Amino acid sequence: MSFSLQDQKRLKVEALKYIEELQHTAIVAVFNYEIWWTYKDNESRAKYIDVMDPYTLFFQTSIHAHFVALVIALYRLYETRGDTFNVPGLLAFLERCNDFPGDTLAELKQLSDEAKKLWIKVCILRNEVFGHRSKKYSVADAFKRAKVKPKELTKLIEKTEDILNKARYPLDGGSYAFNLRSAAAEHITRLLDDLKELKGRRSSQPFEGNC
Repeated sequence: MSFSLQDQKRLKVEALKYIEELQHTAIVAVFNYEIWWTYKDNESRAKYIDVMDPYTLFFQTSIHAHFVALVIALYRLYETRGDTFNVPGLLAFLERCNDFPGDTLAELKQLSDEAKKLWIKVCILRNEVFGHRSKKYSVADAFKRAKVKPKELTKLIEKTEDILNKARYPLDGGSYAFNLRSAAAEHITRLLDDLKELKGRRSSQPFEGNC
């Protein structure tokens, strides 16, 4: 099917809007992963355990909330509903744009297939634990079935970033740096450092009560 120049411009604008929506979801996933992993990583956890212990309920809730937000964002990226923004929908849209490079589209499909193998793990957690609570499987069973590792979550995010940038470049010659990856980790680390410093100042203050 051939399109007029006006139609091609309209499709380009729509494609860029589609990519922008997915970029936002990918950024949400990045932020939540970085904060969650700062809490969970053994090195940082050992460094800040004395800060986190007095506020156990808050930090346990925060760890859970960021992981759930991460899972939901990653799930959204590769679901196949026709009424939502998702990577399969983006590829289908680009396929209808007859001036989009065929070799780039083939590469995007290959990357998407690779990402889907990781996404299936996220899908299990979303469908059986967080988005819905399965009667068939316990939470522990669902995690055992998913067998998802932190490195796999990072890999899925990175593949998604690659897909979105490769999809965008033929449209406007641009790419998104996704350079906010370290910002979330930096902010939560600064918060924990501030709490650690405050705790140190409090513990060094002399006792002024009556004996």
